[in-house]
Amino acid sequence: MRLKLGRILGIDIFLHWSFFLAPAYLILAWRSEGLPWSMVVVMLGLLLAVFTCVLIHEYGHALMARHFGVQTKDIIITPIGGLARLTRMPRRPLEELMITIAGPAVNLVIAFLLGIYLLATGGNLVPSRGYAGLTEFSTMMMWMNMFLFLFNLIPAFPMDGGRILRSSLAFFIPHREATLVAGILGQICAVCFAIYGFWGGQYSLIFIGLFVYFAARYEMTVSKQIAMYEQYRSDILQQTGVTDSVLEQAELGRTE
Repeated sequence: MRLKLGRILGIDIFLHWSFFLAPAYLILAWRSEGLPWSMVVVMLGLLLAVFTCVLIHEYGHALMARHFGVQTKDIIITPIGGLARLTRMPRRPLEELMITIAGPAVNLVIAFLLGIYLLATGGNLVPSRGYAGLTEFSTMMMWMNMFLFLFNLIPAFPMDGGRILRSSLAFFIPHREATLVAGILGQICAVCFAIYGFWGGQYSLIFIGLFVYFAARYEMTVSKQIAMYEQYRSDILQQTGVTDSVLEQAELGRTE
C-alpha cells in the first residue's frame, strides 16, 4: 500500500506504508529516554528534512536517467531510503554509472553548500554532544548528507555503491555476470553488518544486514529476468519495426 504525495517534474512520488514505522519507533525511543515533546518535534523535523534530501537524491538518479532517454515510473520513499523505479535498465555501462553516481553526488553537493553556509555565518561545523537544537539544524543536516553520501558508496545492493561496482565491472564482463559479482559481495557485506550488530549490541544493524542480503539476492534474480526481457524486447523491435522510444512510451503508459 502506498500513499501518493504528489507529482514533481512529471514523476509521481509515493510514500510506502512502512515509512510511518520509523517516526513511530523513534518517538517511543525518544520518550523512553525522557526527551521532552518540544525536542521530539525538533528531531522529527530533522527526520523530515533528511527524507527530503533522500527524495532529492532520487531525483538526481531520475533526471540523469532522463538525460540518457530513460524515463522514471515513480519514486517510492521507504523507512530505509528511496527508490527511483526506471522504465528500463540503461543499455550501456557508462549510462548506468552516471545515473547511479548522480544520487550520492546530490548529497555531497548539499553537504558542501551547507558547509559554505556555516562558514559564512560563523556556524559550528561540529555538532555538539547530545540532541541537536534548532540552532544546529544546518550542522546536523550537513553531516547527515555526508553520511548518506558515504553510506550509499558501500559496494552492496541496494546501495548505489553496489550499482557503481556492477556498472564498472560491466565495462569488462557481461552485465549479468557483473550483477552476480556485485550481488555476492553485497551478501558478504550484509553478513558482516549482522555479525557486527549482534556482537556490538546494535540490533538495528542486524535488520539492515538482513535487508541488504535479501535485496542483493533479489537484484541477482531481477538481473536474470531483465536479460530475458531485453531479448524479448529486441525481438519485438526487429519483428515490428517499432522504434525504441515508441515502445518505451507505451510501456510507461501501461504503468500509469
